[in-house]
Amino acid sequence: MKVENKINPELQRFMDAQKIPSVAELLLINDETLLGMAGFGWRMLKEVLKLRKI
Repeated sequence: MKVENKINPELQRFMDAQKIPSVAELLLINDETLLGMAGFGWRMLKEVLKLRKI
């Protein structure tokens, strides 16, 4: 059974802007790289960390 990861619209806009095709791909990017990307901030990092625990 597949668990669907729901993400907030802000994180989805970031993924669209950076051309990141899926949540799985997003979770493979390390924290330091994400924080260095334009439009990514601490609130989104918090969400990414929660998604990695799922």
